[in-house]
Amino acid sequence: MLVADQDMVEVMKALLERHQSLGIRPIEYEVQRHLQRDPGCYKDAARPMQAHLGQYDKAIVMFDKHGCGGGNLAREVIQSEVEGGLARNGWRGRAKVVVIDPELEAWVWAGSNSVAETLRWQKGYGDLKTWLIGRGLWSAGGAKPLHPKAAMKAVLRETKTPHSPALFGELARRTTWRHCQCPAFADLKRALEEWFPVTQPAG
Repeated sequence: MLVADQDMVEVMKALLERHQSLGIRPIEYEVQRHLQRDPGCYKDAARPMQAHLGQYDKAIVMFDKHGCGGGNLAREVIQSEVEGGLARNGWRGRAKVVVIDPELEAWVWAGSNSVAETLRWQKGYGDLKTWLIGRGLWSAGGAKPLHPKAAMKAVLRETKTPHSPALFGELARRTTWRHCQCPAFADLKRALEEWFPVTQPAG
């Protein structure tokens, strides 16, 4: 896996440790981050991934849409562009690109009380949502905050909790992901389920 930053490294390590919750068998993997972060993953994923062609069966590239340099392009278009570059460099049929719109923090708001607990919010997820609505950071009918990163930063300031990659790892280990409505997370889960089913195909 090639990802944009250390937050994503910690999230993916924690997720893959919980392979049962993803509906996949245990796998061997490596997660690396691109030194040029989101723009590097968008514009220069094929080059660093080429070195691993003979080492791994599958490849995943993951980064935020916000800040990657894709402008107003839809996340699906950006994904297709990067997957095309990987295909031309030897990963055809073996790679998946996951572009999170707008950013990784969208995965935080998965509707689980464990999210409130991990962010050190004492009164539960419902109270946390109400607090964010009151500050204009979450629309009353929305499934998640309007600006996921700004909302998370506001909560961390309120609870005096440091922002760190380790916090993202803790969220990934504790969260119940069945309520996550982010299309990018669904893309990732589908790819993993297809590649690494719990039961090996016969023959």
